[in-house]
Amino acid sequence: MDNYIQIGFTKKAYGVKGELKMKIEEQYVEDFFKCKILFISIGGKKVPFFIEDVRIGNAVIAKFEDINSPEDAIPITSKEVYLREKDIIPEAERVLEVEETLLFKKYEGFTIEEIEKGIVGKIEEILEFPHQEMALVKYKGKDLLIPMNEQLIETVIEASKRLTMKLPDGLLDL
Repeated sequence: MDNYIQIGFTKKAYGVKGELKMKIEEQYVEDFFKCKILFISIGGKKVPFFIEDVRIGNAVIAKFEDINSPEDAIPITSKEVYLREKDIIPEAERVLEVEETLLFKKYEGFTIEEIEKGIVGKIEEILEFPHQEMALVKYKGKDLLIPMNEQLIETVIEASKRLTMKLPDGLLDL
């Protein structure tokens, strides 16, 4: 019987071809890019999915065989992703060194509180845009991008995972 290691999770469908955004843990990025098959936890079982294509930009995007539309992808969104233990590259054979390049990545999972307007929401992801990192936050049921900039951050409270920010006027009204 195979042993499995969770390497990340699927996020939401992307585009019209049934691709999925993926969150892969740093230490498993090389394993992910070299594998041909992933296992997604569905109903408590590890179901195999064959990888057709993978690309990386602001996010990791994966295309699986037999998933050809956003509707096909819905059942496998927000699911845990696994590799078989035997598919993990031994430490001595690793060649890829993963280095975090985003300055504000450490704030993923923190809650943003605007000085005057109160709680905005939890940072789901830090995205890289030309010349700017942005925090993706769910605000009033919609995705909101908040610029991450030292000048906007008033306080950081590590213990409670909270960022107090002074956001530009009108940003929350978009």
